[in-house]
Amino acid sequence: MTDGSAWPEPRGDRLAALPRPHRPRERAFAKGIAALSHGELLSLVLGSGTAKASALAAGERLVRRHGLGGLAGLTPAEWRREPGVGAATAARLAAAFELGRRASASADPAERPRITRPREAWQLTRDLARARKEHLVGLYLDAQNALIHRETISVGSLNTTRTHPREILYPAIAHLALGFILVHNHPSGSLDPSDEDVAFTRAVHRACETVGIELYDHLIVAKGGFTSLRERGAF
Repeated sequence: MTDGSAWPEPRGDRLAALPRPHRPRERAFAKGIAALSHGELLSLVLGSGTAKASALAAGERLVRRHGLGGLAGLTPAEWRREPGVGAATAARLAAAFELGRRASASADPAERPRITRPREAWQLTRDLARARKEHLVGLYLDAQNALIHRETISVGSLNTTRTHPREILYPAIAHLALGFILVHNHPSGSLDPSDEDVAFTRAVHRACETVGIELYDHLIVAKGGFTSLRERGAF
């Protein structure tokens, strides 16, 4: 093409028209799964396309729209709203990303990311900045500040005060965490903590003192970066 326009997306069953060695599944077996692009990997989880777009075209479009980090943060309900993604596929996609998170958290302790400052926690959760609903996430750490578990505690609430401290502390107890960091996003883009954010953080901090588990920090993330409530002196 000489006019600079993009190549047309494969539609419907036109994926079958690709030479067999160039299809994602065949490439995975021939070249290894690591050789596939993000869109190709996503197409394998999607399984099949629609009358308007192949699984490969749909996978590449989703990667362009959300980015890999954004896709990892989508809930089953958010996946379900994507064109051509049914309930079963939405659950399968969310499960695939969650398995990836759990595999990372259960890696050899020497390979687990260590979190010793707010920026390191933000780097592990900045995917939340793209979420259209508010997510509250816990990063649970061992005695060496290595990440042992990441948990999405709540999604879609108007503010974090709707989450009870016991829902935050239960994963810490279950995974034998010494302490944890809370992270939530502001879909509005504001990085300023609300009065409710501060009151909620202090309530969680008091509950942590009762059971002997430490709340290290509470971050607010948005597209413009992050705010540490501990650095702000909120608790």
